Amino acid sequence: MLYKRNEYFRYTFDEPCEATFRLIKDASESSPEEISKKGKCTIIDISPHGIKMYSELFISIEKLNHVELQVTLDETPISLIGEFVWSHRKISGYEYGIRFMDDEKRESLIINELKNRRKKEIERKK
Repeated sequence: MLYKRNEYFRYTFDEPCEATFRLIKDASESSPEEISKKGKCTIIDISPHGIKMYSELFISIEKLNHVELQVTLDETPISLIGEFVWSHRKISGYEYGIRFMDDEKRESLIINELKNRRKKEIERKK
């Protein structure tokens, strides 16, 4: 595994987090054009710069490389726009690596939501 020195952290969920996604035409637009209906996925891990998701659906990432994810890590729903970087076939579906577009506000929201989620997980274990 390649070590990314500039990566803050990568949070791996004990139980994958439910989310939805839709394929979009161009992630650089202010209101991206939808080219698919919403699909269900699970988030395996997340960092402020990317995400690993699992879906039963096959996505041809060479042709359809932009995606919008809707996820609630703790309490606030977050819309994340990114591009597919890699995909791996699994027994009953596919894992995808997605790199987010640079956005400091979104990065800090992800970090804060994960901190709050982790605090609640620790409290439940006590």
